[in-house]
Amino acid sequence: MQSTHLREHNLSIILGALATAASTASPLSRAGLAKRTRLTKPTVSKLVEELVGAGLAEEGTPISAGAGRPMVPLTPARGTLLAIGLEIAADHVACLGIDLAGEVLSHRIEYRKVTATSAEESIDLAAELVGKVRADAGNLPVVEVVVAVPGRIAPDDGRVLSAPNLDWTEVPLVARLLAHPQLAGLSVRAQNDNRLSVLTEIDHRPGESFIYLRGSTGIGGAVVLDGALMTGVHGWAGEFGHTVIEPGGATCRCGRQGCLEAYVSYHALRERAGLSDDILIDDLVDALALTRDRTEVIGMIGRSLGLAIANALNVLDLTTVVLSGYLAPIADELEPVIRETVERHALAVEAGPVLIARSDGQVDPALHGAARAALQPVFNAPGAWIARAHHVRAPHVTA
Repeated sequence: MQSTHLREHNLSIILGALATAASTASPLSRAGLAKRTRLTKPTVSKLVEELVGAGLAEEGTPISAGAGRPMVPLTPARGTLLAIGLEIAADHVACLGIDLAGEVLSHRIEYRKVTATSAEESIDLAAELVGKVRADAGNLPVVEVVVAVPGRIAPDDGRVLSAPNLDWTEVPLVARLLAHPQLAGLSVRAQNDNRLSVLTEIDHRPGESFIYLRGSTGIGGAVVLDGALMTGVHGWAGEFGHTVIEPGGATCRCGRQGCLEAYVSYHALRERAGLSDDILIDDLVDALALTRDRTEVIGMIGRSLGLAIANALNVLDLTTVVLSGYLAPIADELEPVIRETVERHALAVEAGPVLIARSDGQVDPALHGAARAALQPVFNAPGAWIARAHHVRAPHVTA
């Protein structure tokens, strides 16, 4: 008989394998699961029955494949649980609800400027959107709510310690959300938006190691090692935007000088060029190119990024860099400038070429990453959700 720990481990492996296979549109059968997970067929069959019975997995229409029994495809269940991602950004608040299969059940967004003076109002709006998403999804059981914020988060209580692009300092985000009736009794946590954005990239680069750089209102990033996100002691690993590229240089919104973010973030580039704040981030480079030579604009951005990337590659010993956000559409233009700078400063080039790639182009990656992260408790501990499903379905006996 399997121990409780081993059973939980095997359930997690099976459910994770089903999700991975479904994301590539190649669902697995029980036999395929046994081969993929290297578990015995009887073990796989028993655990799959538990997952199906609890509404965590579902069987599709049998598929004939020549002689023999038809293959019964298995996938994570649709429409049984709800994971909620929230994003609080400088110009909008958004909420996304997905099920275990990753299908979107509801998406709500409100555009408004988020600043220090509007912090409480923005949190109220976020809670209101959660309520609307829950209603849209038919009030399914909620796994978790994960909030994406462009700043540093206290790992113990979800306070936003500093979010320069929102002008937030010491904002008790999670506590304020939990005070709202729409989130009463739910599990809520906050995380840096860039470390959530990279989750969708990990799905497209399973098992790979790379540096992820995202250009937005600020400059953020993440470090991925063998397909796993590196978090660091405080959960802040990957703050490439605050890598110093010019000691004593331009003042960053974080209050320090010479940060990469002070040169190539949306705010820095727009303000330096004297552009109005109604310029969309996706149009930023084109707008800058109207005020000066485009080659000059690309060169300045590329050289600044190249210095930060070279330093990161020297410390981390990696050879792949993925550009996201506003940097992705201009990645081909940036690549030769970045490469020239990296080749002058990074040791990694001695072992071979550094790959500079663009992200998969997922729209709203922080929001989708937050919703994806909100599913993780089920994949980490399916046994607890199986027990919960049985408890809900169990008849109540009265004296």
